[in-house]
Amino acid sequence: VHPLNSLALPPHNTAMGFHEKQTLTTYYGSDYLDADKIDDNICQLQKQYIHKMADLCASHLQSCSSIADLGGGTGYFTRLMLQQMQPPPEHCACVDPYLAKDDEMEGGIHFLKIDAVEYLEKLDTDTKVDGFLLKEMLHHIPDQSRLFQNLARIFQQNGGGRALIVTRPDNPHLVWFPRIAQVFKESCVDIESARELAEKAGLTWTQTLHDFPLEFTVDEWSKLLRSRFWSIFKEFSDEELEEGIEYMRKQNSDKSVLHFPDRYWLIDITLK
Repeated sequence: VHPLNSLALPPHNTAMGFHEKQTLTTYYGSDYLDADKIDDNICQLQKQYIHKMADLCASHLQSCSSIADLGGGTGYFTRLMLQQMQPPPEHCACVDPYLAKDDEMEGGIHFLKIDAVEYLEKLDTDTKVDGFLLKEMLHHIPDQSRLFQNLARIFQQNGGGRALIVTRPDNPHLVWFPRIAQVFKESCVDIESARELAEKAGLTWTQTLHDFPLEFTVDEWSKLLRSRFWSIFKEFSDEELEEGIEYMRKQNSDKSVLHFPDRYWLIDITLK
């Protein structure tokens, strides 16, 4: 039996495994949030569409025989995506610098504690990886030119391959408050600059915008904002966050239920 055919996928509300807990604790800091709560809070945002997202990513990378999820964090989404791929790839790696341990196999996934660009630079002709997922991580790469140059080199060595970038636009249409919208925009990927760097490296760039509808009561959404489910919330004190939530509630005082999309660019990258 192929190791990925019997992939064990826990439900959203189950306790996290070793890599989930250790990765989140390392990333956020043990004094910032309880790692047991972070996973549940993030899932509260994405659980309404996470399987659709996993299916979309799987369809983009289905033709690849060996996949690396760059900046894959806990590996939770990696497993979701693999479950949608039939047949599954022969090999899958979850690459993230915040893993507590390095070079471990868990659930058919090879966990590697290393920076994404360093990982690409260490790939040689003996290690053929022809599919890469970069989900919500491109904004963490300071030298994107180096990233794209390495992808182009690997595709040339392999005679092909593809990467899928998943990233939010700088205006994702979430319901929040002006200051956090500004911080979010400043942290986002400059899509046009990234496209120019990719094309200069000899890569194609094909982007499509996808909306994933969300529905929360005002109280549910307020609770989720208080949970600080993204790293950008570290920019705000408790008082600032409460002021922002109160602003959001006043702006939506005529609503008991909020309807809005979570919006993403899906960007296919191949060799020209």
